[in-house]
Amino acid sequence: MVYYMTQFPPKSRFWEQRFPKTVASFVAAACLVAGAAGSSQAQSRTSQIPTIRDNQPQQRTTPPGLERESTTRAATRKPDPYTLGPGDTIQISVFNMPELSGESQQILADGSISLPLIGNVFLQGLTLQEASNLLSERLSRYVKRPDVTLSLQQARPLDITVVGQVNRPGSYSVSPEGEGSVIEGQVLGARTLGSPTLTAAIKLAGGITKLANVRQVKVERLVGRNETKTINVNLWKLLQTGNLSQDITLRDGDRITVPTARKVTPAEATQLAEASFAPDTISVNVVGEVKQPGTVEIEPNSPLNQAILAAGGFDKQRAQEGKVKLIRLNRNGSVTRRTIPINFAQGINPKSNPILRHRDVIVVGRSDVTSVSDTLETIFSPVTSILDLISDIF
Repeated sequence: MVYYMTQFPPKSRFWEQRFPKTVASFVAAACLVAGAAGSSQAQSRTSQIPTIRDNQPQQRTTPPGLERESTTRAATRKPDPYTLGPGDTIQISVFNMPELSGESQQILADGSISLPLIGNVFLQGLTLQEASNLLSERLSRYVKRPDVTLSLQQARPLDITVVGQVNRPGSYSVSPEGEGSVIEGQVLGARTLGSPTLTAAIKLAGGITKLANVRQVKVERLVGRNETKTINVNLWKLLQTGNLSQDITLRDGDRITVPTARKVTPAEATQLAEASFAPDTISVNVVGEVKQPGTVEIEPNSPLNQAILAAGGFDKQRAQEGKVKLIRLNRNGSVTRRTIPINFAQGINPKSNPILRHRDVIVVGRSDVTSVSDTLETIFSPVTSILDLISDIF
């Protein structure tokens, strides 16, 4: 339950200091889309749709680079404020005035509610803070300095459309909170209300396909009666940096388009290769259960094993040492993923010890025992795992 308190401040400075303005805060969960190869059973508008719960990630305080999975804090993201609409259930209380405080009521289809003294009040499109301010203003005509508390008891389902290069394109009804399936990596303890995120919606649509251009995802949003705003999102940037600012908060009616990556012709590939000068080093991200996770600088044409060793090698107590995932962004914006068997005695080999490219991502997974332990830990700790996010995207 999220509370917002407002009060008409008198001229007294003492009163202003005692009752500071409360700022609305909604933090969405940090989870990403399902694997490109995954194709679990679809749920559309006419089917039961998994509900999404939000969690409150903590701010990253370690140096740049991706940290150990079990202790990672996702980058702080300030989501768009939740706006009220028909179907939201709210509760309004006025301090020391029970006659103006009632049970929970649902916002009507016309976007309004009805209260004693002030009658109908139109709340559709307002944030909780704005709605609370409006109620205080209306009540101040009848009550001296009304102390209003407005809480969101249950958020309405959001209708969202996902099209393009996803495994199950279509329309989805997404509930910010409620019973149902929970996306892996999210935390249930805080039960913070708020809108679902872009990546959570794409995951509901089955995840991206191999032809998806993850650098140019578009979200179309109605911002007026006849005006549409287009938001461009680079999911690869999220993968590279762990910066959740790319995982935007969704609103009712949003349309998500995952475009098709264009083909790179042989002539273009040759031109790009000739225009590229060999750098002294390349940057590779090693994520998960290694001793020193993060970005490592290695020489060009270095094999995968060398990057793992540059990150300190496997964490013997936590890592699944038999295999790793190699994620690579192609020039056309599409992404490829490979599972590589690990043998440190193996020389350069395309199958088991491939040559790395600049900005490749190596994901070292958890052992089965560690996974069970971390699952129990996550229930009681508001942690969003970058490793879980990356594991879900492809």
